[in-house]
Amino acid sequence: MKQIRHILSVLMIILIVVLATGTVVERLHGSTFALSHVYGTWWFVGLWALVAILMVWIAVKTKMWKRFTVFVMHLAILLILVGALLTKLTGMHGEITLKPGVTMRGELPFTLTLDRFEVVPYPGTHKPMDFVSHVIIDAGSEGEEKAAISMNHILKRQHYRFYQTDYDAKGNSTLSVARDPWGIGITYTGYVLLFLALVAMLVVHGKTAPKAITVSWLAVLIVLMVLLHIRMLTHQLMPVLRSPLFSLHISTIVTAYALLLAIMVVGIVAMIKAKDLARLEKLKTLSMSMLYPAVALLTIGIFVGAVWANISWGNYWSWDPKEVWALITLLIYAAPLHGSIWKLFQKPRIFHYYCIFAFLSVVITYFGVNLILGGVHAYN
Repeated sequence: MKQIRHILSVLMIILIVVLATGTVVERLHGSTFALSHVYGTWWFVGLWALVAILMVWIAVKTKMWKRFTVFVMHLAILLILVGALLTKLTGMHGEITLKPGVTMRGELPFTLTLDRFEVVPYPGTHKPMDFVSHVIIDAGSEGEEKAAISMNHILKRQHYRFYQTDYDAKGNSTLSVARDPWGIGITYTGYVLLFLALVAMLVVHGKTAPKAITVSWLAVLIVLMVLLHIRMLTHQLMPVLRSPLFSLHISTIVTAYALLLAIMVVGIVAMIKAKDLARLEKLKTLSMSMLYPAVALLTIGIFVGAVWANISWGNYWSWDPKEVWALITLLIYAAPLHGSIWKLFQKPRIFHYYCIFAFLSVVITYFGVNLILGGVHAYN
């Protein structure tokens, strides 16, 4: 068992290093190169597979099913990985450009014709609020029907999904096309199970955490999330960002980062002020009371963002640098929650030092990606 834990530790370190390296490769050579030489390679898939196999092995050896919430959480992670593998093996993505009045079929089991394309402005302004393709679908013997495809409003037909992507001054519309009959369903099932397990984890932890501490951060948490959510919903964003899922994605992740910042501050205080083990333990308890909701919110934020991206672009994970660094941050901060596997985290001084240096991943995710690595998330 000890050897398996050591192997898993090494694999997790390698995984984090590979993920970080992939973002640098993308910055230097572009996303297509990074996908073909890092994220899409057989050895990268194999690395994730080894991690998953060791997770299952540890779950069996520790009889994880006796801790139902923990078991469901790890089952959800396995489902998400299986769903991602099926998407890679069976899914397809592409683009088509529709011209007004011209019928398009290609490899589709039906034809699409662009009736008209329109840019919908905000009331009283010329600022685009939405882009809409009005199309006619001809399924042969099943007849014709009309549909509208716009930002965050996709067209679904026979496992094909069409997303509004671009347009030009001539009224031509470019749509992204995706077909993923197996991966999405399994991945989304994993998301739902993970969400339920995270909520259950917070409830269980809330019963054991110091009440005053729990009430304090919970109140701040709720107020911060509500204010961020309201601001995102009322702000005039570009069309693709005008989604409640996007505002929830941002508000949960920013709140998680705020909690991780507080944990770092507690760690610094512990290293400067705490002179005895009892004080270090007390401050560790304080940090752990914030670490659970921070990891839960970061996880929820990442996967809400994945659902939003799937609705907007037809791809729930694109290995963009900000996505990758958010995942790295999640992996780094999930480690101290596994004190039974990595027993060093049971020592308060090591725990505090770790949380201080771990915050570097948040800094890179929130600032470094925008300033150095770039990507589609650089506007955040």
